[in-house]
Amino acid sequence: MTTLAKVTDVQLDAVCEAFASVSWPLGRDDFATLAWRLGWQPKAQTSSGVQHRSGYPVNLPTIRSLIADQAISQVTIAVSDKSDDTTGLRSAALEVQSALSRRLGQPSGAHAGDHFWELDNGGRIWLKTVPKKVLLVIEERRFADVERREERPDLGSD
Repeated sequence: MTTLAKVTDVQLDAVCEAFASVSWPLGRDDFATLAWRLGWQPKAQTSSGVQHRSGYPVNLPTIRSLIADQAISQVTIAVSDKSDDTTGLRSAALEVQSALSRRLGQPSGAHAGDHFWELDNGGRIWLKTVPKKVLLVIEERRFADVERREERPDLGSD
């Protein structure tokens, strides 16, 4: 097993601070300002989303943002190297989770092994491990509210 590259704690802190302090909905112009402040470089823009290069020390430093009703609805950030090394990915995810917990407190919940943190502004930050990398997914208030409504029937079923 090799150690996979991942975002630094300072970079995670900056992302958490930026998205915890926004007012939802976040329009394209405000998102462009936020991305610039975080050092992200624009890569492509369509009617349904924006792509950036993060500059983070991972082998595919991509950021994909979805747009709904002219506002950012979801931002997905690669926070680890892309790799087939499942043990390395698990280790990177645990390190990122630990850094997020230091910044945001203990996770608010989990689904299918992926942890999330509720933000005071109504947004939600997920740490997701997909087959080949670890992602940080930020959901704006409306997106997160839909998930919260879908989760309610499951609250007492365990």
